[in-house]
Amino acid sequence: MNDYFHSFNEIFKYIIEHYGFEAKSVDDSKIFLIKENYQIEFIMWREAVEVNFYQAYSATEMLKYDVRDFIITHMTDDDRAISDSISSVNGTSVYRRNVKSLRFFSNALKNHFSSMLEGNMDWLQAYEKSDWYRQPRIEKMTRACQ
Repeated sequence: MNDYFHSFNEIFKYIIEHYGFEAKSVDDSKIFLIKENYQIEFIMWREAVEVNFYQAYSATEMLKYDVRDFIITHMTDDDRAISDSISSVNGTSVYRRNVKSLRFFSNALKNHFSSMLEGNMDWLQAYEKSDWYRQPRIEKMTRACQ
């Protein structure tokens, strides 16, 4: 069972409901926001939270974009302003830090990347021009999106 899944569902509740995502945990560290032709992956590491955007490429493959740093460069002070209740979250310091990061990403996605949440690729042009651009990788579809 993924220790982050309950907190993730609370943090991303608006996004899940507003955009019609299914949230799915596939192991102890990965959680996906899933739609039919795209998904957003969150991986909780000891050092940080990784964020990837997947777009359908074929019936069995997806393009994987590493968008973590690109999203971070668009975060504002408002995105990082979160309630004090986050500091009362139980768990290790790594867990609390990652929950805080998930809150930052949720705010940044809502405030700056509605097109990404809608599955539109409008953000891709800015991403390709950014210092954080990496060629997308083709990967087999994961169990999360099948």
